[in-house]
Amino acid sequence: MKNSLIDIILNSEKRKNVLLLLIEGEKSRDEIKTSLNVTSTALIPQIKKLKEHGLVVQNNDYYTLTDMGKVLVENMLPFLKAVDVFEENDTYWLNRDLSGIPAPLLKRFGELGNYLIIEPDRNYLFEFPKEFTENIGKSSYIMAFNAYFHPEYPRLYSKLAGEGIKVSLILTDSVYSRMKKDYMPEMQNFAQLPDTDLSVLADACGLATLVTTDRFLFLCFFDNHGQYDHRMIMSFDSGALQWSRELFDHFRSISESVVLPATKKE
Repeated sequence: MKNSLIDIILNSEKRKNVLLLLIEGEKSRDEIKTSLNVTSTALIPQIKKLKEHGLVVQNNDYYTLTDMGKVLVENMLPFLKAVDVFEENDTYWLNRDLSGIPAPLLKRFGELGNYLIIEPDRNYLFEFPKEFTENIGKSSYIMAFNAYFHPEYPRLYSKLAGEGIKVSLILTDSVYSRMKKDYMPEMQNFAQLPDTDLSVLADACGLATLVTTDRFLFLCFFDNHGQYDHRMIMSFDSGALQWSRELFDHFRSISESVVLPATKKE
C-alpha cells in the first residue's frame, strides 16, 4: 500500500530534513550527507522514497525538488516554524491569549523564530530587564503598543524621543487615561517632540505590550484569564522584526491619532 504524502514528509526526520535542504536549491549527494551528517546507507533509501512519491528528481549525482515538492515544502515551512516556536516553551504558550493577533499574522507565528523568555526577578518586577534597556537606547526608531501600564513608560518614551529617536506610540483607552491623569507633563513633552506620534486603541486585546525596533522585538501577553505575569519575549531575528512591524501597523490601522494640548508657558 502506498504511503500518503503526509507520511512521507513528516514521518521521517531524515526525509523532512532532505526536503528542507533542497528548498534552498539543487544539492549533490555529498552536500546532503555533509549538511545532514548522515551516511549514504542512511540517506539513499529515504531519497528513493521521495523520488517514488514525486517530490524529488535526480540528475546524475544531484537532487532537486519537483514543482510539486516545492509547493508542499513551501507550505510546510510555516507549520514547522510554528511548531518550533510553541514546542520550545509549550508550558508558557499553553495559556497565552493570542486573540489580539490578526489571522494572517497568526498563520505566520513561526516567524518569531529564535527568542528568549525573560523571567523577571520578583524583587525587580517593575524594572525593565537589562536586555531591554541595553538595546532600546541604541535603536533608530521605536514602535510601541501598550495595553498594560508601567510607571516608567511615560518617562522612558519622552526621554528616548528627546534623544532624537523616532517614537510611535499606541495606547489602549485605559492606559491612555492613566497616563493623562498622572503623567500629563511627560505626555505633553513627548507629544511636542519631533518624530513622535500618539494613537489610542479603543478595544483591548490579549497582547499586553509590543515594542518593535530596528534591533529587537519585545513582546508580552496576558494569559487566558487576563492576568499579566511579567514574563517577556525578546527576539533579534530579522523575520521576527518584520512580523512585529506588521503587527504594530495592524494596531495603528485600527487606532485613532490623538493630539495633546500644548504645555502652558509660565
